Amino acid sequence: MEGVFKYMNGFFKGLTGLIMTVLGLGIAVEILYGGGALMGISVIDNIMAVINGLGSAGFAGLVGLVILFNLLTSK
Repeated sequence: MEGVFKYMNGFFKGLTGLIMTVLGLGIAVEILYGGGALMGISVIDNIMAVINGLGSAGFAGLVGLVILFNLLTSK
């Protein structure tokens, strides 16, 4: 059972790393080529919408933001 948890933990860490890499690439492409340059998706606008959604949720949004930050920065 411990092996399964280690496998799943490694899988999700790899998936998170891949998503963060693609997110960084999307931001760089949008800065260089303008809004909607990555398959018609505005990455920066979507990130701002998520941040605004968390900000307007009050304390629950703050807790969610802290949890998300912790998940993305833990090694």
